[in-house]
Amino acid sequence: MKKVICFFLFLSSFIGCDKGCTDTKACNYGITTEDCKYADSEEQLLMGSWNLVDVHDDMGVCIFSSSNQYNCELDLVLQWINIAFNSDKSCIVMSGIGNGSDPAPVGDWSINICTNTLNFSSNNAGFNPYLYPNYLPFGNQHIIELSSSVFMCEDLAGNILRWEKI
Repeated sequence: MKKVICFFLFLSSFIGCDKGCTDTKACNYGITTEDCKYADSEEQLLMGSWNLVDVHDDMGVCIFSSSNQYNCELDLVLQWINIAFNSDKSCIVMSGIGNGSDPAPVGDWSINICTNTLNFSSNNAGFNPYLYPNYLPFGNQHIIELSSSVFMCEDLAGNILRWEKI
């Protein structure tokens, strides 16, 4: 009887043991108290085409707005900015004044839900991570809000960008 009880105690401790996440691609690899986490649902929300609505600096001053309601610093330089997040993890940024635009080079994107960031990578060595029309702009973004229609993020300079899905 003692052997049966010992066997059940051994078996129950083995079954109840929290082995943690062992997938190296999951954000919480090595943390034994949580299930594996993936950015799949967040990345699904981000896929598609987004228009930049406005950009405000860390003091709340408007830098860019697609609306005629505001008079912002970059409004005379840029009239619109659009970014398309593709399912193959590539993205392209289009911007311009009026109806014309030269597309920026294609870059890659991913979401790291551990750090709550949208990561961009580009083949353009030495590209400026801020708005620079010939390269993939922005650098990595801290995600503030992401829904099916609104995406708000903070760039490396502390500017808040608000996007709306088309």
